[in-house]
Amino acid sequence: MTPVLLNAARAFAMVTFADGNLTPAEQQRFGKVVEQEALLNHHGHAEIGDAWAQASREVHATQSFGPALITIRTEVTADAEKALMMRIAQAAVVADGKLEAQENVAVRALAEALGLEADKY
Repeated sequence: MTPVLLNAARAFAMVTFADGNLTPAEQQRFGKVVEQEALLNHHGHAEIGDAWAQASREVHATQSFGPALITIRTEVTADAEKALMMRIAQAAVVADGKLEAQENVAVRALAEALGLEADKY
């Protein structure tokens, strides 16, 4: 699994867990989002599933977004990858069919960690 895929999974898990729950619908949505992204769609289903499993375990275990944000900020430095992380995070906001304020806060935190203007997201 590549760092880009794993960090995309971290971003998605972080946003979807902001409301305190990770649902099967959100996991399925992650797979669909990955299939639509040119930087990620070459990964197989098993690799995507492994990335999701690892990222969701990390986010759930810490009950905090700090470690995920630090890792993403450290490993995602290219502009194209930063844009990808933000698209992934924005897709995560509606993955369960509900709009939650906490998820928007997580998206803004991700933007800030990546050195982007949070007001744009």
